[in-house]
Amino acid sequence: MTFHPVHAAAASLACIYLTAVLYQWQAVKYALKPTVTLLIAYPTYGTSHIFLGLLFSALGDTFLMLPSEQMFVPGLLSFLIAHLLYIASFDTSTRVSWPAVPLVLFAAAMLHGLWPGVANEDSVVQVGVVVYIFAIVWMTYKALLTGNMVLATGTVLFCVSDSVLAWSKFIQSYGWSEFVVMLTYYAAQLCIAAVHC
Repeated sequence: MTFHPVHAAAASLACIYLTAVLYQWQAVKYALKPTVTLLIAYPTYGTSHIFLGLLFSALGDTFLMLPSEQMFVPGLLSFLIAHLLYIASFDTSTRVSWPAVPLVLFAAAMLHGLWPGVANEDSVVQVGVVVYIFAIVWMTYKALLTGNMVLATGTVLFCVSDSVLAWSKFIQSYGWSEFVVMLTYYAAQLCIAAVHC
C-alpha cells in the first residue's frame, strides 16, 4: 500500500468540498466533486481496472451532481461499472466464507427498506437498484476475502455512502446526508486507490 502525494492533495480538496457542502457553496462543489476523484485516480494509472473504475466514478460524480432526475440512471450505471471493475481487480478465489452472512442480511435489509420508494420508480430504476446492491455487496465480499483491511474498510465505507445516498433519494433525506455520503465516499475511494498504487 502506498499513500501517494497526489492523494494528500486529493484529501485536502475533499476537505474543502465537505466545507462547501456545509456552507452550500454550489460553485465550489461543482468544481471539486469530480476533480477529487480524478486526483485519486491519477496514481493508479498502472493498474488498469482500478484506474478505469475511478474514471467511471468521476463520470458518475458528474452525472449525479447535475440537477436533473434523468441523470440518476447514467450515474447509477457509471458506478455499477466502477464496482464491476473493482471486483475484477481484487485477486481472490471465489469461496463461501462467514462475511457472506452479514452482507446478505445487509442487502436484504436495504432492499426491504428502500423498496417502498423504489417501487414508485420505473422498471429501469428498479432493476438498476437491485443489481447495484448485489454488485456493491459482492465487491465488499471480495475485498474482505483478500484479507487486506484497508481495502475492506474502503468497500465497507462505500456501502455506507451508497446506503445513505439511496435512503436520501428514495425514502427520506436529512440535513447531514450529503456530508456523510461524500465523507465516506472519498474515504472509500482513497482506501481502494492506496492499496493499488
